[in-house]
Amino acid sequence: MTWFEAVPVALVTAAWLMGPGLAVGYLLGLRGVAAWGLAPIVSIALIASTAVGAEMLGIDWSVPVVLAACGAAVLVVGLGAVLLRRRAFFATRPDPRGVTLAAVAGMVPVLVLGIAAVVRAMGSPDAISQVFDTPFHYNALAYIRDTHQASSLTLSALGNPDIPAAFYPAAWHDIGSLVMMSTGTDIPTASNMLAGSVTVLLWPLSCLLLVRQLFGPNRAALAVAGVLSIGFPAFPWDLMGFGVLWPNLLGMSMAPAGLAVVATLTGWAREDAIGRGRAWLLLVVGGVAAGFAHPNVLFSLIVLSVFFVGATLLRRALRLRRDGRTVRGVGELVVFVGVLLVAWWWAATTPALANARGWIWRPFETPANAVGEVLLNSTNGHEALWLLSAVVIAGVVAARRHYPVLRLIVAGHLATAFLFVLAAAINRPDTQKFIGYWYNDSHRLAAMLPITAVPLAVGGVLLLATLVLEKVPTWVPRPVPQPLSRLRRLRAATPVAVGLTLVLIGATGLLYPKDREERITFTYPREPKAQLVTDEMRAFYDEIGDRLPEDAVVAGNPFDGSVMLWALEDRKVLFPHFLASHSKEQKYLARNIDEATSDPKVCQYARDLGVEYVLIGKTKVRDNAGYYAGIGDIAVSAGTPGFELLDSSGETRLYKIAACEDGGAGVPNATSPPR
Repeated sequence: MTWFEAVPVALVTAAWLMGPGLAVGYLLGLRGVAAWGLAPIVSIALIASTAVGAEMLGIDWSVPVVLAACGAAVLVVGLGAVLLRRRAFFATRPDPRGVTLAAVAGMVPVLVLGIAAVVRAMGSPDAISQVFDTPFHYNALAYIRDTHQASSLTLSALGNPDIPAAFYPAAWHDIGSLVMMSTGTDIPTASNMLAGSVTVLLWPLSCLLLVRQLFGPNRAALAVAGVLSIGFPAFPWDLMGFGVLWPNLLGMSMAPAGLAVVATLTGWAREDAIGRGRAWLLLVVGGVAAGFAHPNVLFSLIVLSVFFVGATLLRRALRLRRDGRTVRGVGELVVFVGVLLVAWWWAATTPALANARGWIWRPFETPANAVGEVLLNSTNGHEALWLLSAVVIAGVVAARRHYPVLRLIVAGHLATAFLFVLAAAINRPDTQKFIGYWYNDSHRLAAMLPITAVPLAVGGVLLLATLVLEKVPTWVPRPVPQPLSRLRRLRAATPVAVGLTLVLIGATGLLYPKDREERITFTYPREPKAQLVTDEMRAFYDEIGDRLPEDAVVAGNPFDGSVMLWALEDRKVLFPHFLASHSKEQKYLARNIDEATSDPKVCQYARDLGVEYVLIGKTKVRDNAGYYAGIGDIAVSAGTPGFELLDSSGETRLYKIAACEDGGAGVPNATSPPR
């Protein structure tokens, strides 16, 4: 597939991400940046909730079902808009058209630079992601395609009836499956288009909304916010390659918009564009969206929101003190701190989060190095972003001199930096109470830093623009009244800020593209040795996919690339992920399937699970401590009794379990020469 052929798929992906939310948002009265920045949250909440509800009602997951659910939501909201249009719930003044146009103009370089990075890093729109978590995400899409069930309550088992279903945030897979069903595209292409759309569309729009709420209808701020948002490789670029953490990518892309809602509710939004009534509703919708995208983002938002809520209560306490009600003000602060501590202790000890807290990553640097990486935005050992980091530091100065609300952003940035240092440089069992909600992972915590770094960078650009204007002669003739002079200086700030941003882009070679692209390329390696499925293996899978029955179940060691057969050819594999839970029958076959001619249990379990074939991807692979020893023995053997070689290409081979045909065992080995 060419990139030109992938354009319709990308447009459909963007439509699913934005369309439902825009329809609901406009009926709610949202306009401009607020409507576009919040649209993905509403869309994700609607789609993921529909997936859960449809399965509970026994309805197959399909495009018409989602469209019907979205249509019902639009109808309900539209009716509410008619009934409440005169009430304060909908009372906000839309931004002037020039403000929205500034934001739109600022998105142009975002799309150009972002799409260019994605195209160069992926190579082709149907490139296969080859890292640890990819098989689960691909096979989850394959499971949804085959079963038409997409609920977050059951997806984790991937249809294995012997494994208890557990909650897994499936919003990413829900949307990916809709892209597949709407366009007929394959799983790798749908996944790539979705990941790319989240990166170059959702994240910048989310950042634009946060900047709009913090700086007000400031044309200069909105003109530069979008492009600055894609300048920090730690997010979204790192999560496009590391893991690969696509659900995390989707969830964290909503975090700035969620924080913008919090700014409205706490009274810190400047010339608010959302409205407090709508903000309460959107807080609930955002919680649903975040929970179904990845609960990780909820913890990130809590950390950053604490400072907004705390500052609001402190400001209220000072006001109450002036009114002679000091006890009440202090009491509210004490209650807030108490609730915060109780909630933290619950999260730090509850068994519900034990799995996440239990992941341990070895520290890989000193605390001093970790602090330096935060200052230079070079987390996890990557390139130092000297100029962009200097602009962020200028934003810290701007918080002190011009934009008091940015002080809360600075506090959030420092809190995130502390958590990152714990993960990267210390990471002991006792730190789990602080960083366990992010799997104790430095990459997930580093992804939080751009949420606060982007508005700080915007503040830095505005500060520098102000300094430039103060150093040049006034642009207004002397006889003109001073108020008008200040107005013209304010208008002049926009081209100056844009000019400074263009200088930054040029001086950094288009905002550090090498670092940005290398983080994505990590998951799309070009060298066969680094690939889970090579081009030769993929071609072989295309061949055998037509030969295998549609209901075939194929055994294989997932570490040798056979795990991808389900996603690529729609032929189910027995082991769909590296670390999936398995039934006793699956475990037994993994270790003993090579003994089909001598062990009756092998054929019994194979028939119970419908397994008739074995696929060997590569012979030299990780054995997972002998877990797949039986399959491994077939891989290294020139001819295993009871297994008929159907086809081969290089190391890759497809066998039929001949020993278990006709309900028996002991069938002599049959082989055919490799082609």
